[in-house]
Amino acid sequence: MARLFGWRRDVTLTGQFGVLSLVVVGLITTTFCLVISHSLRQDLLDREWSTTADFIRTEAVHNLIASDFAQPEHPAAQERFLLFYRRAVVMPEIVRVKIYDAGMRVVWSDEPRLLGQVFRDNPELRAALAGRTTVNLEMHKKGENVYEPEGDSLVEVYVPIAFGEGAPVVGVVETYKQPIRVFANIRRGQMTVLTTAIGGGATLYLCLFWIVRRAARRIASQRRALEGQTKELAAANDELRAVQQQLVASERMAAIGEVVAAVAHGIRNPLANIRASAQIALLDWRPGAELSHGGRSLDQIIGEVDRLEGRLKDLLRSVRPTERQIMPFDVNSVVRSALRATAGRIDEAGLVVDESLAPALPIILGDPALLEQVFVNLIGNAVEAAAKGGTITLTTYTHAGADGVAEVIAEVHDTGLGVPAEEVPKIFDLFYTTKAQGSGLGLAVARKFAESQGGFVSVASGLTGGATFVVTLPVREKA
Repeated sequence: MARLFGWRRDVTLTGQFGVLSLVVVGLITTTFCLVISHSLRQDLLDREWSTTADFIRTEAVHNLIASDFAQPEHPAAQERFLLFYRRAVVMPEIVRVKIYDAGMRVVWSDEPRLLGQVFRDNPELRAALAGRTTVNLEMHKKGENVYEPEGDSLVEVYVPIAFGEGAPVVGVVETYKQPIRVFANIRRGQMTVLTTAIGGGATLYLCLFWIVRRAARRIASQRRALEGQTKELAAANDELRAVQQQLVASERMAAIGEVVAAVAHGIRNPLANIRASAQIALLDWRPGAELSHGGRSLDQIIGEVDRLEGRLKDLLRSVRPTERQIMPFDVNSVVRSALRATAGRIDEAGLVVDESLAPALPIILGDPALLEQVFVNLIGNAVEAAAKGGTITLTTYTHAGADGVAEVIAEVHDTGLGVPAEEVPKIFDLFYTTKAQGSGLGLAVARKFAESQGGFVSVASGLTGGATFVVTLPVREKA
């Protein structure tokens, strides 16, 4: 039925209304048709029998007298009965007449064999003798119908005869009618009622269905519009939340930048003086002479000052806006350059480097110096994470992104303990570290510099242990 009317499966309101309204309108139409048809049939039959009874009663009063029913054998009475019969059958559809006296005896009939017989098993006749006009529509065989031909569809109308108002009933006239015309009229009326009821019910159903279907479509359209507005509002809310977080981060970075700049400015000059003084003190030692305990202390002071200077540079890089130089470069060369810059630390830690760099990578547009610092920080993080004798694996390859744009992927894998899942969302945050002497700057700087190249850095624990940091860089055409 849904396919017949072109309903959609998701419009449950239209489907439910279509079925329920069809049932209700069908029941109402059927009830209306039955009630009106029965009332019309009864009204037409009552009118027909009333007209017939009035006609018979009028002819009986004009052509018969009361003594005819008391002495029906008298020739004058028989003559008047015959005249009455001839006048009665003039009425359309009357085909036979019987006349009974007050004792339920047939005193005249167009079937002579019935004369003088009494039929007391006739309830319609008893009712007529009581003064009521009665009709028998069911022609089941009774004693008085013994001579009736088979197959005749006749209606018996019993008309009580009384001469004068308030006078007793002296007899009954029974007429046999073939109500072809009246039943044809009844059938036409019933067909008219049926057609009108079906047409009205169908029109009502179609109008209601059209109204509800239109309302359902409008509700569905408003629902879709509301869902679209909800999605737009959610997207705008997410965007607003992201902008708010960026503003908060920017304000925090600005505040941190001011503090860092002030601290760096106040520390750098004393550090430079300390380093210069330590270098001058080391000049007093003869070349090739073994350093004493004090000399080794001076050498350690210079190393710690250089390490502190490096931390200050990282700190300043993390809070200052990134200055980019756009030029084409090869990612493999940048990775190898970062590897050379960290070779001393790798050798000191006793680690092995496994290079698996793909040949002929696409050329990247960006700042190779900033990207080199990304790999320096990631390799340095791997050196700190891996135990002595471990391996650092460097891998590069190309990959097609979700939008179809080619990407260059560079991975730094170590054989350390890996990154716990609960720390992954915070590992790139500024100043976040799990190391006793860590600053929380290396990975934050790496992420910032990678994002300045249009890429990003992610981390995952390896299948065989350790952690894998992945740098993803989009391949752009030259402008």
